[in-house]
Amino acid sequence: MTLGTEQNIPFELLEKTRPQQQRAIQTYERILESAAEILSEGGVEKVSTNVIAERAGITVPALYRYFPNKYAVLYTLGARLMDRQNEVMVSWFQQYESDHDPFKPIHHMYELFRDTLAVTREQTAGFTILKSMRVLPVLQEPRLQSHYAMTDWICDKIAQPLGEDIPEDMKVRIRLIMELGTSAMEMAVDDPKMDEDTALREAGKMVEVYWMDYLASLSI
Repeated sequence: MTLGTEQNIPFELLEKTRPQQQRAIQTYERILESAAEILSEGGVEKVSTNVIAERAGITVPALYRYFPNKYAVLYTLGARLMDRQNEVMVSWFQQYESDHDPFKPIHHMYELFRDTLAVTREQTAGFTILKSMRVLPVLQEPRLQSHYAMTDWICDKIAQPLGEDIPEDMKVRIRLIMELGTSAMEMAVDDPKMDEDTALREAGKMVEVYWMDYLASLSI
């Protein structure tokens, strides 16, 4: 996981070893691909080390060389997704950041939500993985740690041109952006009657209005 968050992850969720040889890498990737396929087909309740190993065409002991349990497999899938989403946020912020207006990216929330949706959809079972990290207690902390790391990164970027410390309540508002964006994406995907683009644009407008009102109260 990016931005140094792996140090906060419970030991039981971490992979046992990262393969170096090509054949081992292929086995490792096949395990992850198989788990994602099973998730996509039947959800978390269908995932087990036995089922993953069978789908991957390996033995269960072979799977255990890399992952101690199914939750470690799910965590690795989730970490990859969070990394890709974080990369989108970094790219988005850097594209619109300005020394004259450190809050300029706020006017482009739709682009952030749109691009985050795209990378989530590109990953097999992306939204099932995302939801699993929200509802499974064992996976909630890694997800939160990733969001905390991104919040700190954005606050540091904002603080540089302002030349002052960021108020603590501003961090809360940045976290709310992440949660609102995730909720808007899930609603757009889950509700067949919802126009996807409209949902993301409206969520972007809500964030912009909310932040502009907040910044006005701070006289920034």
